Amino acid sequence: MTRAITGLVLLSLTGVGAAQQDPNSPTSTTGLLRSSSAMTFCLDQQNPIWKFEQDMAMAVARSLGRKAEFYLHRTPLPNLDTPAQPLDRTELMRLFAHRCDIYPGLVGSTTPAFDYPADEQMYATRPYLKVSYLFASRDRAVTNLATLPKTLPISMERNGLPAYLMYTTRRGQFTDRPVNTAGRLVSDLSTGTSKVGMVFASQLYGRVPSLDKVGLSARPVVGLPNMTWYVIYGLRRDRPSLRAQVDGAITRLIQRGEVQKLLAKHGLNRPGITPASVADRRPQSESFKDDD
Repeated sequence: MTRAITGLVLLSLTGVGAAQQDPNSPTSTTGLLRSSSAMTFCLDQQNPIWKFEQDMAMAVARSLGRKAEFYLHRTPLPNLDTPAQPLDRTELMRLFAHRCDIYPGLVGSTTPAFDYPADEQMYATRPYLKVSYLFASRDRAVTNLATLPKTLPISMERNGLPAYLMYTTRRGQFTDRPVNTAGRLVSDLSTGTSKVGMVFASQLYGRVPSLDKVGLSARPVVGLPNMTWYVIYGLRRDRPSLRAQVDGAITRLIQRGEVQKLLAKHGLNRPGITPASVADRRPQSESFKDDD
């Protein structure tokens, strides 16, 4: 999860001129519809919980009586200080055109406050997870922003959402300890180089199997807006029937408790990550209504 947040998925605001492209060109953002009975999922190996996404994809395909196939997208990051590559809209369109039917692990706002990753070129499915930013601490007396001493540096990913909101709502009330990547942030918290920090739950749990063993506690951030996000699938805009099928499969998996079981299997059933509710819905974009 986002890139992306799993980061946050950074979708380019630049439109893609696709009208005159050759669909057979590997660089085109349009492609011929695949007719295989299998469903091909792109798996982002820079997402710390991509193996959960693989199992989730297999469950979705199985629910529809189809086979899941995979295209491994992006190689794992070589070290903690290498930033995840932004996943822009043009790259997504090329993947949908030539590599896969569905892209898991995209992050979407739970409110209309942020642009939603659906437009005339891509569909978003219903959410299957809700993931929150966590306040992580090695100090039992400092468990949230309300108890954070002004002089205790708080680690936040540079240019990340918590840092942005802290600077816009609490400027002068805290000491910032910026880091370049979520991987470095989690490592510093785990080793004690940093005492407190805010990090997306999938980034933390995907890298630290047991918080107790490294002396950390974590709970969802309280006191900042928009700290919880949906995780959704993206698929190409000319697949409305496929989206309806995937939406139905996700609903069944949530109702049967299978999403919860998969979280438990991968050690992710912890504070800050839950299956989405069947009542959760995609918020409508303020600029584009994506429902048919």
